[in-house]
Amino acid sequence: MERAFEYHVIGELFGVSRNLLEDISFVESALIESVMNSGLTLFDMITMRKPNGGVLSIAIIGESHAAVHTWPESGSVTVSISSCKDAISTWRVFWELKRIFGASDHKAIELRSGILLMERAKRGLLEAIV
Repeated sequence: MERAFEYHVIGELFGVSRNLLEDISFVESALIESVMNSGLTLFDMITMRKPNGGVLSIAIIGESHAAVHTWPESGSVTVSISSCKDAISTWRVFWELKRIFGASDHKAIELRSGILLMERAKRGLLEAIV
């Protein structure tokens, strides 16, 4: 596996109860629990209701951030997690969210950033990056 500066998991959860997706306290608690259960460092939370009745919740973590947007009209949640710690803990946040929301299905991808920078740093070429 290639080491990266940052690991990103971007995904969607499907088949979630509308009541959960509209419950601002539940959504915030779900994100807090998923971050804490994944061994990441929670610094702060920003949570707000969206005009469609859904919820936007963002966890500011020591390793970067995690965010969920709920879509009650479609029974879905979009998820974005970024962490400089490792791929395992980044994915763990996603799987914890799937479990907590009780999603029946999901789709997700992983992106890694900074791989070229890591390679250049290993070869002593980091100063060549502008």
